[in-house]
Formats: sequence, structure tokens, C-alpha cells
Amino acid sequence: MIEPITSKQNKKIKLLKILLKDKNYMFLDNPKLIVEAKKAGFNIDYLLINETYNGKTDYGGENVVVSESVFKSFSQTVNSQGLIGILKYGKKTLKKPQADFLVLDELQDPGNVGTLLRSALGANFKDVYLLNSARVSSDKVVRSSMGAIFKLNIYECSKDEFLNMCSGLHMCYADMFGDNVYKTKFPKNIGVVVGNEGNGVSKELRKVCTQAVAIPMANGLESLNASVAGSIIMYQIYSRR
Repeated sequence: MIEPITSKQNKKIKLLKILLKDKNYMFLDNPKLIVEAKKAGFNIDYLLINETYNGKTDYGGENVVVSESVFKSFSQTVNSQGLIGILKYGKKTLKKPQADFLVLDELQDPGNVGTLLRSALGANFKDVYLLNSARVSSDKVVRSSMGAIFKLNIYECSKDEFLNMCSGLHMCYADMFGDNVYKTKFPKNIGVVVGNEGNGVSKELRKVCTQAVAIPMANGLESLNASVAGSIIMYQIYSRR
């Protein structure tokens, strides 16, 4: 039996703490997410294992068994199952989309980002562009996406980088004065732009969009949560395909 590491000053623990703050690394606090990552071809670098955990651990990578107190200093969930997979999630080289795609324009809430990634996968919007948005490796983004991040082409870039690439692309965004989304015709390979929670879609992105669409709402409601609105528009487009 491997003796668990009990000190937070241990060299290995200090190294993992550095990786915890590194935006290029993901800490998957759920065996299901570890399985999804492996299926998608990602290599697990380390497995952080709570000494009380007695489940499967053959996911590759170096096994690091730790005491419960050390494990809790890494876990960001209330009811962790006791296993955290640590992997490097490299930044993808920016490429133009080949089908329907999603653009997140400075979306800051990790829950909204994760939810939209999950919806994008369900609506077959396989290319996603995160413009100065919550980082995809964020624990909350990872958890709320329910593993969708490993099945999408996610590009993290600045607004300028995206604008320099987006020439010739068809894109739409939600606007209360836009065309009824349920009656609008959409071209092949269209992007859905979802804006910042407080400020909406930026003027730079609105300028390059070819369509503005409105979601009809009852009882005088003027707007929806960003992730809800984006999901509705994507699924409406998907229903036409």
C-alpha cells in the first residue's frame, strides 16, 4: 500500500499547486470527466487520489495518493468522489469554422460559458470561439459543460484575432429589435454571437454580423439569460438542418 502524502509542503504537492494556477492545465474532479477526456485523446499527467478512495485508477499518468486534508486543498467540489485527473489542455491554433459555430463575446460567468458549450455540442455547433471570455480550463466551466469541452473545437483568442479571421463569415446575434428567430431563414454555416452578461454584444461584433434576431417573449419580458438565449437560437437553427 502506498503511503499517502500528508504534508502540503511536499515537493510534489507544491508542483501540483503551481499547475492548479496554470491556465493551461485542467483539474478534473470527477471520474466521468476523466473518462471523457481519455476518450477524446487527452493524456492524464497526474491522478490525485484521496487515501479514502477505492475506485478505478488506471487512467494513466502518475498516481499521487494524499491524505484527506491535502486532497481537500485541491478539490473544488463539495462532494468530491476522491479522484482528480490533471491534464494539459493546450491552446488550439485559430481556424475558420467549416459548419455552424458559436462566438462568446467577453462572456465572464463560467456557468454561462459551460452551459453554452454543452448546448453547442447538442445543437452540433462544433466550433466555438471564446473572445476574452472565462477560460475553458476553469473548474466551473469544466463542470458545467459536463464533458462537452472534450468534444468541441474550442478556440480561445482576443477580439482582434477573431475579427482579423472572420472575413466572409455569416453571423447573427440576439437583439429585441431583430427579426423573429422562429421565422428567420439562416444561411449554411452561420455563427451565433452571445455577448457579455451586462453589456451584450460589442459594437465591433455587431458590425460584422449579417443578421440580428429576436426571441419572442410573453408578459413584457425584454431579455433572457445569455446562456438561455444563445441555446434557444442554436437549437432553432439546428431544427432547420
